Amino acid sequence: MAEHPKLSRQGAANYLVAASAHSRRSEAEARPYWATVNVCDTKNSPNALGIRTSVPGNGSQQRIFARYTAQWWSEVDQKWLTVEGSGVTSWVFVGSADMASRQAGWTFTFVQPAEGTTYVMRGVVELEWRDTAAAAKRLRRSRTAKQRHRARSSAHRRHRRAHRAQQRNTVVQRRALLTKTGMKGVQGGDPVGLSKAMCLIW
Repeated sequence: MAEHPKLSRQGAANYLVAASAHSRRSEAEARPYWATVNVCDTKNSPNALGIRTSVPGNGSQQRIFARYTAQWWSEVDQKWLTVEGSGVTSWVFVGSADMASRQAGWTFTFVQPAEGTTYVMRGVVELEWRDTAAAAKRLRRSRTAKQRHRARSSAHRRHRRAHRAQQRNTVVQRRALLTKTGMKGVQGGDPVGLSKAMCLIW
């Protein structure tokens, strides 16, 4: 296997999200945590690594965000390395935590490997639950009397600070997942329902 897989010009694309409201089921079924490879170098998606995750909600108005990382196995270093360049996405909004569970995903597309070369790939998904209301409250409490006075002196400044307070989020929970095989109900797969821990791109 050659070292250093490179992303194509398309880089990372095809962000997909779906939400579902479940009826009463077992805890394992209703609140699944997993990450899996659901697209792996097919005719319709050549040189592509699709990462899919299932995220449980908690019935609150917290906002769930995900960050996706493409990793490759280095024979030289004998360890997993992150793809250089755009191998890590920015934090992307998955949805509100008021649903029982949500699925979301990201597809990375790579440059065609040289003949005889195979890339062994996997995905990592980092998850965050953020509470905007708690962040805004914390920001208000942290303001000094001087800051409050300055805010009152300018309507524009008040509006701008209020907007920033709403955009700023307090992280209340984090979790990181590695892709694994055998997940059920995987959406957006190629072929349909695909669930793998790793992907060979060749």
